[in-house]
Amino acid sequence: MIVSIPTISESLRERTALLAANPTAVNECVYETLMDVEGYKDLMPSVRQDIAASIELTAGLWFQSLLKREPPSAEDMDRFQEFGRRRVHQRVPLQSVLRAFRIGSREIWRTYIALGEDDRSLIEELLFVISPYLFDFFDVMAQSIAQSYLEEQYQQARWREALRHQLYNIVFYTPEDHDGFRETVEALGLDSTAPRVGLAIDIDLPEHTSYERERELDRIALASARHLAAAPGDLVRAWHRGRLILWAPCLRGDSINRIDRLTADRASTLAGAVPELRRIGVGLMNEGASGWAATVDEAIRALDFAPKSQGRPQVAMYSSILIEESARHAANARRYLVSLLEQLANEPELVATLQTYFEQGQRRGQSAAELGIHPNTLNYRLERIEALLGASLDDVGWIEKLDIALKLRRATM
Repeated sequence: MIVSIPTISESLRERTALLAANPTAVNECVYETLMDVEGYKDLMPSVRQDIAASIELTAGLWFQSLLKREPPSAEDMDRFQEFGRRRVHQRVPLQSVLRAFRIGSREIWRTYIALGEDDRSLIEELLFVISPYLFDFFDVMAQSIAQSYLEEQYQQARWREALRHQLYNIVFYTPEDHDGFRETVEALGLDSTAPRVGLAIDIDLPEHTSYERERELDRIALASARHLAAAPGDLVRAWHRGRLILWAPCLRGDSINRIDRLTADRASTLAGAVPELRRIGVGLMNEGASGWAATVDEAIRALDFAPKSQGRPQVAMYSSILIEESARHAANARRYLVSLLEQLANEPELVATLQTYFEQGQRRGQSAAELGIHPNTLNYRLERIEALLGASLDDVGWIEKLDIALKLRRATM
């Protein structure tokens, strides 16, 4: 601590010794003022006790430096810097920590001004001896705690990155490791039992170094948190198969359907707000390591299944392809649906006609216009399809089967 400590008069020494022996009034004044400052006013009781202890230590170091004319010892500075490291984990912003020092120095100065009002002979010493040292002392202490805060913040960022990588490996490669999943998620300060919904995002990223890419992904994740109604620390991100993955927290006890609709709305808003986002796939709400993997897999499949469109960013919901996905993964159902279109294969115009008919919402006039054929020709083709398949295009069951068959066909083209 490179600060010149002044020699003070015997009168001021006596008064300073009294303050050092009874610092309660000064400490309480600093504490009460600090509890109204942003970053401090919403802290838990245990953290508030830690704040009170740091105020007591800092004020004590100030008084002792004057009385002994010695800087704080290395041991004292270690204790002092430990408070700075703890503020990182208590989520007190550095700006608020530094403001606390301005408040502390101001309250101590007010106390000394009061001494001068009682004894006018101290005024000159207070102005020209105590005042400069007070500012220097608290400036050095603020620099010291800022350095310890930033070092801890850097270590925490590296530690969290290591935890995120560990979580990624568990979710995608060893989802049966339930204990590892729980410990890793909770080490990140999150609830391992809470449900989440996975989003897979295609993004435009210019050529970056890995460090620059991570910063860009952090920025996009921060913007995403706002639009997904999640606290930044509650949104978990990863990079998987060339896509940005986000796991957004869900309200426990909410239905899958309601979360799906909420996420669809929020994802649409997000897609329009962040220009780097091209397409967003959304899975179904799930929980646990295997559930986190499943919801991401669903989000990716929703993207892969959805047709790529030019223009505004696209949101693809897994819920919209749920029936088709079930059919794709049920061998008999898939064989049956594929066979429907195979029966039309000898007359290719029938498949094109059927596809256009569904794309136009089963409106015959619009379908004929889109195909560039006479309405009577369209009617003939539709009747031909019904005859070949033994189907009725007025039957909801047949409409669903043919619609899924066409989507499966499109997904394989």
